[in-house]
This record gives sequence, structure tokens and C-alpha cells, in this order.
Amino acid sequence: MKTIPINANEYPDIESELVALLKQVLASLPSNRASLEVKRARRNGEGMIAVLKPKKSGAASIVAHAENGLPLVDFSFGDYEPTWELPIEGHNPKANRKELLQEVEEMCRAVIAGNCEHKRGLLSIRGRIQVGDRQYRVTDMLVFRPTPPLHGIRKYEPY
Repeated sequence: MKTIPINANEYPDIESELVALLKQVLASLPSNRASLEVKRARRNGEGMIAVLKPKKSGAASIVAHAENGLPLVDFSFGDYEPTWELPIEGHNPKANRKELLQEVEEMCRAVIAGNCEHKRGLLSIRGRIQVGDRQYRVTDMLVFRPTPPLHGIRKYEPY
């Protein structure tokens, strides 16, 4: 079983750092390619969800969730649920805060470039992101009827 590797005191303001990172990524895109929505994750105000939404319908949105004090960022893309818990399910499970945010940025840029896909399994959906020569994969199990329907592989376009 994997455990949370880092001192949570290193992450007192991870929510605003993640939003700043996504604003930086958005600013690096040509104008009118995407928009950023930020909202509280729960009614009691714990955690934040940021969604980078492309204007192009064939491109994948990016969803990131963080909660101050927790050394984790939940990362997903596109129309389906497979989600990475970073850094635990990333390429550097013992990443510090700076390395974690760098990994999130690299994954964002790969999704923006269209280097991502979802693949339907028998009762699952696998998400895949290609970041340079590294591949990130995560599987959501017991998916009976995904919405929207998915048959085979859904490849996303660049922003």
C-alpha cells in the first residue's frame, strides 16, 4: 500500500499555488484557446477544484483538485473519471511540493498538446497521458455505462 510521503506542513497553500500554475499555463496559450474555472470542492469550503476548459470541442479539459495542508493533487482530463493522485501515482512518488507542481504542469502541457486518450476496457476506462518519453496510465474499474458512451479509444485533439 502506498502512503502519503511528505510532511503536510509543506503544503499550507497548495490550492492557491495550483491555481497560479494553471493561470500560468493558460496565459502561455494563444488567446481564446481555453478558460479557467475555479470553485470550492465542498460546501464546507474544504478543497478547491480548477478546470481548464478548451474552446475546441475535440480537446480534453483538465481537472485538478487540491486541499490546503494535504500533499496531494488529484489530476484528470477529458470526459471520463480516471484520476491520478499525485505524487503517489506519478513518476516520482516521493516528490516535494515543487516537483509535484512541475509534474502537474508537464501533464497539463501534454493534455493541451493532445497527447492523451481514454480507452474502454471490458468494465473499465484507462486514461493515458504521454509526457515526453514517460507514459502515465490510470484505470477506473467497474465502469458499466460511461457517459458519454465510449467504444474503443477516445483520442483528444490539441487545444
